[in-house]
Amino acid sequence: MYKILFWCLLGLLVIDYFLDSVVGGIADADELVIKQEVKGGAWVYVTRYGAPATDLDTLRFYIDNQIQGTDQEILKQLNKQASFMITDSSVQDVVIRDTQNGVGIDVKGAVYNYYSKQYTDGEKFKSYRVSLNQQDERR
Repeated sequence: MYKILFWCLLGLLVIDYFLDSVVGGIADADELVIKQEVKGGAWVYVTRYGAPATDLDTLRFYIDNQIQGTDQEILKQLNKQASFMITDSSVQDVVIRDTQNGVGIDVKGAVYNYYSKQYTDGEKFKSYRVSLNQQDERR
């Protein structure tokens, strides 16, 4: 009886690992392309997701406290979080700047998802206004 229970438990662990690491990792970003400190001690992180051949690559934007570690370790942490913006912009078409009450982002290209208010939770709770300046066409 214990052998059957052991093999069932082992099988469930293997299935869980497969679903989390292999299937769950399919939508993860491929590389960290920008990390920039902004006013107030927060950091803006931008990751690139290389889409399959028929889709456009996208950039995902995050705001958080500084994340320690290598780019791969930072990327792993960001892939667990929700982004505040997704765009098909090229990295060279992105400008991140401080504004009076938050952060300003200029992009060229389509914006698929955007939230204008973000929060960081560290030693103290802080909110950031995210101002977007978007041009539809890349030049």
